[in-house]
Amino acid sequence: MEETKLLVGRGLAKRYDGVTALADVSFELRAGEILGLVGPNGAGKTTLVDLISGAQAATSGELLLRGQQLTGPASRRARAGLSRTFQHPQLAPRLSVRDNLLLGRQASRQQTPWRMVAGAFAGAVRPQRVADREFVRQLAHKLGIEDLDRQAVDLTLGEQRLVEVGRALGQNPVVLLLDEPFAGSDAQGVAGIAEVIRTVKRRGHAVILVDHNVELVARLVDRVLLLDRGRVVFDGGPQECLASPQMRQVYFGSTG
Repeated sequence: MEETKLLVGRGLAKRYDGVTALADVSFELRAGEILGLVGPNGAGKTTLVDLISGAQAATSGELLLRGQQLTGPASRRARAGLSRTFQHPQLAPRLSVRDNLLLGRQASRQQTPWRMVAGAFAGAVRPQRVADREFVRQLAHKLGIEDLDRQAVDLTLGEQRLVEVGRALGQNPVVLLLDEPFAGSDAQGVAGIAEVIRTVKRRGHAVILVDHNVELVARLVDRVLLLDRGRVVFDGGPQECLASPQMRQVYFGSTG
């Protein structure tokens, strides 16, 4: 039904000085759905995430969130219900794990990025309520994060990814965009991030998951969007995608 569609993209394109990064990409993301976004390097996966999140502007096409036009910069889209992670974690390095997670809670109250960061570096990051501290404690436990007092700069790459995913979840997003969240993670980290994905699904919200590990993606998602050279070449179930001639062509150059 139409009302279950959380996010819709229609005819999205992105061009740079005559080079086409995305061409006529359309998709639908429904409530409670996990969508895997896969494809080889240069397929346009991160570009699509950037267009959805507002990190880049589309050359053409439109996005609808809950039936409303999704426009403007990333900060406006975050307040509308989008939250994302990045290929390279973007944490406040000198803040503790706890305070980085609390930034997500502050963002859920629709504070501006400037007020959040300014408050953080002024030493003003404090729970607004006791519930905030308890939320962060439970979230860290779910992710397998034990030391909330460590500075982000002292974390491994896998640990930084965990914290960034936790911060994004703390914003209570309608749509969570995860760009390569498993890279550098150990088995415990993968399990923690997978639990975050399931948590979003249980809330009736949605996830777009980008990762190079196609088999891992296939185990977690409900549907796969396969990109090649900026175009959608397959949209369907994960097992069907793995067995499809389009997958063999994209990754192995053969349909046989």
